[in-house]
Amino acid sequence: MTSIAIAATTAYRTKVALRAAEGGQMPRAAELGFGSGDAPYTLSDTALAAQWLRVPTVNTTAGPVLTVTGVLSGTQAGANTLREVGVFDEEGTLMGRRVLTPKELEPETQLEFEIIFQY
Repeated sequence: MTSIAIAATTAYRTKVALRAAEGGQMPRAAELGFGSGDAPYTLSDTALAAQWLRVPTVNTTAGPVLTVTGVLSGTQAGANTLREVGVFDEEGTLMGRRVLTPKELEPETQLEFEIIFQY
């Protein structure tokens, strides 16, 4: 499993702050997105640079830590090269994005990602 700590985007931080101020429910992580974009991460990112797949996530919390887990199989990746991963909330807002060393998956392999947000 690959564990990655990433910074939350400005759009997601704003959404969390507004929900907290209004007493609303915090937005939940819903999908991991995968892409081939290699543009450096910025807090102003709103999407992956070159997305080719999204998969559902499993979320766990422990105190101020949210752990978002998702699996990418070689079959799902196909001929795509993995260069970026992002977490999206249930409304489609990019929570965070990370650029990776290029990875190509064989059909019988898989990568499990664990993305950590600390509040």
